[in-house]
Amino acid sequence: MYTVEENQIINLDDSYTLIYPFLVRNILDDCGEKGEAAVREGTRRYGKDRALTLREKHIKMNVKINMKSLFTVGADLPPDPRFKRELQELNSQERVSHTLHCPMAALWKKYGAMDIGRMYCEEFHFACYNEYAYGYTQVNLAKTQTQVGDEYCAFNIVLRPENLPDELKPICFEEYDPSYVKTEINIPQAYGKTGFGTLWIKLYYHLLCTASEFLGEDGVNAVIKGLEEAAKDAAMRLKKSAKEQNLVLDKEFVDLNYPLALNPDDEPMWETYNKCDAKELVKKYFYPIFHREVGILND
Repeated sequence: MYTVEENQIINLDDSYTLIYPFLVRNILDDCGEKGEAAVREGTRRYGKDRALTLREKHIKMNVKINMKSLFTVGADLPPDPRFKRELQELNSQERVSHTLHCPMAALWKKYGAMDIGRMYCEEFHFACYNEYAYGYTQVNLAKTQTQVGDEYCAFNIVLRPENLPDELKPICFEEYDPSYVKTEINIPQAYGKTGFGTLWIKLYYHLLCTASEFLGEDGVNAVIKGLEEAAKDAAMRLKKSAKEQNLVLDKEFVDLNYPLALNPDDEPMWETYNKCDAKELVKKYFYPIFHREVGILND
């Protein structure tokens, strides 16, 4: 049994996780191989975007850009209570771990989207981890739970100073920066609503933009269908969650349990992520269905 706060994280995580297959399935079904190319590029752009945000944050914090920093300093999401990992090695040069239970993979399996989840695993992890360390990370993802027959995910992510140009070595490793003074870092735990909302918008935005660039009107229409399906599914899951917890399904519950703001005009991220009419499409094709199906009005 999870606490109310843990259930909020679970609901936020699941809603972020599911926007991917709802958008991607429609792009693949409507646009075939060209659609897959757009999806893979959009997923890579999303991974790079997420990495750049974290790297910029770390540089401002006077943190070295290496593997230990990547996985321990300033996570952009709170931990999902369902997630289980076996960490085998973590230092500035290397992270070796097995993910024993991935909530994303489990949910994609439940929704019959393992093939789509596999695409995410193939593209996101390399793009994100490699971009974080200026393109010099070696990413070995030998097993993933999105691959039939794999019971766990096997990560081996390496950044060797020998592979870096001289100008990057002091940026990434303390031993190459004799004047470096480590700063004490006190980082509050990431807030779930903001974290998952940020990633929902970024993931949707990059998939929409590559669908538009690669596929034109057909790609945009596929994304619209995905938004409509995601809205109906989100409302259904929130109703189920509130009932299971014996909680009232009101605006407060929806606000705490879904990544997006109840009113898109209250979300400042749309000022940056608004190419390809990203905000307007969400306002027109996601929000009306979501508000109607969940049974609330945005006054």
